[in-house]
This record gives sequence, C-alpha cells and structure tokens, in this order.
Amino acid sequence: MRSRCPLRPCRAVAAAVVSLACLFGGVPSAVATSGPATGPSPVALPDALAVFRPAPAHERTPERYLPSPSPDPWYSSPPPLAPATAPGTILDSRPVTIPPHNVRNFGRGWQLLVQSTDSHDRSQQIVSTVIEPATPWTGPGPRPLVSFNATIDSLGLTCMPSHVLPREFNLELPPFLQILADRGYGLVVTDFQGPKAAYAAGRANGRAVLDGIRAARAFVAPGDTGPLFADSRVVQVGYSGGGIATGWAAQLQPVYAPELTGVLVGSSVGGVPADYAELFDTMDGNVASGLYRAAVLGIAREYPELYALLNDTGDVAAHGLRDTCAAANTAAGLIPVPLAMLTTTDPRTDPTVLKVLARNRLGTADPVHGADPREVPTSPIQVWHGDALAPIGPGPGSEQGPGDLFVPERTARRLADEWCAAGADVEYTPVPGEHILAAYTAVGPALDWVDARARGVPFTAGCR
Repeated sequence: MRSRCPLRPCRAVAAAVVSLACLFGGVPSAVATSGPATGPSPVALPDALAVFRPAPAHERTPERYLPSPSPDPWYSSPPPLAPATAPGTILDSRPVTIPPHNVRNFGRGWQLLVQSTDSHDRSQQIVSTVIEPATPWTGPGPRPLVSFNATIDSLGLTCMPSHVLPREFNLELPPFLQILADRGYGLVVTDFQGPKAAYAAGRANGRAVLDGIRAARAFVAPGDTGPLFADSRVVQVGYSGGGIATGWAAQLQPVYAPELTGVLVGSSVGGVPADYAELFDTMDGNVASGLYRAAVLGIAREYPELYALLNDTGDVAAHGLRDTCAAANTAAGLIPVPLAMLTTTDPRTDPTVLKVLARNRLGTADPVHGADPREVPTSPIQVWHGDALAPIGPGPGSEQGPGDLFVPERTARRLADEWCAAGADVEYTPVPGEHILAAYTAVGPALDWVDARARGVPFTAGCR
C-alpha cells in the first residue's frame, strides 16, 4: 500500500508553497533551454516541471482550471442532469459513518445526492451529509436541524466535507460540530461549493445550502416511517468561507426557497467577507493573499469570463492550484503575490472584475448587477466578527486587541447595518481576536445564539 502523510494537509501545503516558489522564482534553465545544441546531447529528463509552463492560448479553456476528478463517483460520474427536476430533490442516498474525532456522539448518518442550481440557474448536483446524533433531544418540540456550513475554503474536490469527515481528521473545524452533536441537534453539512469547488461564489454556495436543507427535511431514513426533520426548526451557522454560504443562504432564501420562510428561524454568520472588492487593500499581496487568490479563482469557476484576464503566470497558477485545500491555500500566502502579477490588467479597476465582485457582494441589493431587491433575510440574523472593540474582560475599558486585520470589522458592521436598513432583524456580536482566533472565541456566543433560536426563544436583540 502506498504510504500516506499522517495529516493530509502537510503534503498539500508543501506542494502549494513549492509550486508558487518555483513559479515566481523562474523555471530552471535545464528544462527551459532552446536553440541548437553546442555539445554532447543532454540526457533526456522527465519533464517534471511542465506544470510550471503556461499553456498555449487555444488550451486555456475554463475546463483547464477546474478541479481534478473526484474519487467519489457522485462527483466524477453523476447521473444525467435533469433541468426540470426541482432544486432540493434527493437523487440518491447512501449510509455514512463519521469517526468520533470529527463528530462525537455520532448516531446515524447518510449522504444525499441533491439537485441544485449554480449562480446562473443551471442545474448541478451537490452532496449533503445528514447526521442524527446519538444524543437525545431534550428541548421543546421535534429535534431541531442545524445546517453547519464548514469553512471549506478550498479548490479541490477531495477537500469537501463529504469526503473528509468520514476519512480524515479535520484540522479546519473549531469544535462546532462536536458541541452541536452533544446538544442533540440534527445536522446537515453540505458540500456547498458544488461540483466545481467554486469557493467564495456566494450565490451558488447559498443556493446549495438551501437545497441541502430542503433535502435533509425531506429525507426518510431506511426503515423509518417518515422524514427525520420535516417538522424541525432549522438554524444555520458558518464562519469565514462558511459564513459566505450562510449569509448568502439567508439573503437568497425569500426568493430561492420561499417555502422555508418560518422554517429557517435563524442564521449565525461569522467572519464573513461581505465585499471582496474592499479586501484588495487588506488581503492582496500579503500573508492573506493565498486565501484571497483562491477565493478569486473559485469565483472564476462560476464566472469564467475572468479567465480571459490571466497572463502566463496567472494561467500556471490557476492550473497548478486547482486542487488545493484550505491549509495549502493559507500557507500559499507565505509567497505574497498580488493578483496584478497574475493578470493582464489591474484587477482593482477592471470592469469585468468589478462587475463579478459586485454580483457577489452581500448586503444591499444592487439591481444594476442583477440583484433582486427581495433578497433580504426573513429570519433573525447574528453577525459576529473579530472586532477590536470586543470586550475581553469585565467592566468598561476592557476592549483591546487587533480585531480582524484581513476582513475588517467595518465590513461586518456595514453588512449588519445594510440588512437592518432593508428590513431584516440583525444583531451584531463583536468577539475578541483576529480572523483565526475569532473562530474559537465566538464558539460560545454563536452556539448559544443558535440554541436559543432552535428552542424557540423570542429574538429581542435585533434592529427590527
């Protein structure tokens, strides 16, 4: 059997960093020679560095930059798409077991193949993992269902929750899943980036979350007499990339899934990069550039007109990073390459880039870029964020700390204000720490908020 790295991210991190180092340091001359030979014929070597050479123009199709096929046949060999099939329809199901290091108190689990739609109303299929924990529900009413939207932040299909949770120790999850299972909630964890692993493509991500919820509510486990969660309150929670999916699901729900009005009773949105254009100043060309670059490449999978802006270096980067997971994307920031080095134009001012980023901006609807003014959350929202003004001790004057340096708290506060002005009911919760630490300091306040909504506690702290 082929040996494996004990923790899968370590090899991916090394590969991403080495790839970028080679790419921006130049290809060694031994494999880049041209012209007539002047001495003995060189020994033929395997062209191991071919991946660092740009493709000719006719090969630069969108398919070149998509992820490699998944070992999961549900991704690599899906059944024929049926455009008339309603979003949220369950196409297939299979049992799954998740080890306790990823979900403690795991009871029963299944994976569902679900019909969904992408950012442009085209049919696609997604995978959702549904979990009924062994912990009994002791609260009022039926067992609630929580849509946990993981921080996927990846470009490869083997990085998706449906692939990772049953197989590997997941280093990228704060203890949300463990606590949710311990409290007895039903869980649905959707591969919301879809079959193209379209990281940060907010509209497609949000639709996938809603279709995962639809499927989980309709699913009848083998041997059961009815759906597990048909009568359940539904709450969703997600951070960072998962916050993108959570925020967009809340915003799209009234239009895309109106039947969930009154069923989806709350959304806890953490660390969300609501406005990608504003992140040029805080994430581009610094140690956060790996994640920002991956996000832009993920969006391009839904908006392939962006690929036409890649220069030779950008072509190699988009192809070479097409399968990277979150850990590798984060580590790639060790080589802080700005996006302008990958494009033939200035992405900060290019009209194509700005149009796509505006289309994926959370908050006030922008009809100029195709937004629907009805896209306003109908259920309570908690927006939480690493904030320099977050209290870290009792009493006044305890506010200190950097806040989120990469996704500034002003963007989260503005998102809350815009949703409030549009008629949503929103509470802003500042938490201590920067972008990474805030994912852990917020576990208590975020999950307590989720618990209150799941138990039907009236929401009185919002702006409505």
